[in-house]
This record gives sequence, structure tokens and C-alpha cells, in this order.
Amino acid sequence: MKIPHGSMFFARSSVPLCRDCALGVQTWMFPTSKTLQSSSNRQLHLPYHHCIGTASIIWGVIGPRRLFSHGQLYYGLVFSFLAGPVLPLIQWTLHKKFRMKFLKYLNFPVIFNAITWMPPATPINYVPWVFICFLFNYVIRRRHLLWWLKYNYVVAAGLDAGYAVGGIVIFFALQYPKNGTIGMNSIQNWWGNTVYTKTADYAGLPAKTVPEGGTFGPSSW
Repeated sequence: MKIPHGSMFFARSSVPLCRDCALGVQTWMFPTSKTLQSSSNRQLHLPYHHCIGTASIIWGVIGPRRLFSHGQLYYGLVFSFLAGPVLPLIQWTLHKKFRMKFLKYLNFPVIFNAITWMPPATPINYVPWVFICFLFNYVIRRRHLLWWLKYNYVVAAGLDAGYAVGGIVIFFALQYPKNGTIGMNSIQNWWGNTVYTKTADYAGLPAKTVPEGGTFGPSSW
């Protein structure tokens, strides 16, 4: 990527400081915010922490033997480990034999790594990512290669930084002052700021419900 060593070192060294700032804000928010302390609050979602909690139950409380060993509920998933080495070999063989150009654009390590983030990520995280990646790494790269070579990495970093800085500005300029009532009857009622409240994810509606007297998974372990 041709990033100067000094800049790379400075960026990596600043990560602990940023994490300390985030931890400090969290420590300040939880004891001082009545909204966060409310059990009925639906604005605070911690999907990553929920995912880690679920994983700790699967691997620690239940244990992999009762889930993935022969004859158990998820034994078939064990064979997914074969997909890692087998699919790239199939891709390489087909590309060499039939010269299918689209196959060279498939990167199974990237695909599998992205899948590992679902959960906690949801389609709302992946749809913009797919659209932007297709726009920059296919459309712009084919039509404006020199611009892509010079600015693509900078644009990616700018989008990430802009998202983070924009969130901070919005919080301290609109949400924190006056207890979040700024723009209550204008910008806060805009469709783009309220449409997410009409989704099943926000309402906490499951795709399937456990029947009366039923269990999720085996009735006994």
C-alpha cells in the first residue's frame, strides 16, 4: 500500500489512546444516563456483546461435544471446515480448464471471513458495503483506473473516519444538548431517521417462535 513507516507507526500507536477514550466515555455514560439504565430502552443495542455472550454459553456451558460431535444436532457443520481448502481448489481448476473470467474475482477467504461477522452484523451493514465495493472496485476501477489507483484507499479511509467523526458531531451537537430534543419535530421525524423503528430487528421480532411448551434446541442435554 506504500504507506510511510512513520505514519503507520503513529496510526497504530494511537489505537490504545482511542480505546481508552471510548472506555472513558462508556464509564461516564452508564452511571449518568437514565435512558441507558432503563430496562425499556430500545435505542441501545449491543449485538457484538450478545454474540460473545452466546458464544461463551455454546463453548463454555454446553460445550462443543454436545453440539458438534457425531450424532449431535450440529454435527453436519463440522464438514464446513472442508469448504475452506476445497472451494479454492475447485475455483482454480475450473479457471484453468474453462477460462471463466469471473472466477478470478472470487476470493473465498474474504467471503468466509465476512460471513463470520453475521451475527452480530445484519443486512443493513452488508448492503451498503456491497454497493460501495461494487461501485469503487468494479465500475470505477474499470473506467478510471488511474483515479482508482491514487484515491481508492484514501476514500476508504475517509469514509470510515467520516462515519466516526459524524457520529461524534451528531451526538454532541444534536443528541446531548437539551436532552436530545433538538429537531424533535423536524429532522428527527425525517423518514431516514425513523424507518429503522419499523423493522423486525428494532421490534425484536423473531423469524420463528418457540411453540407453547416447546424448547429451542434439544429438550435435554
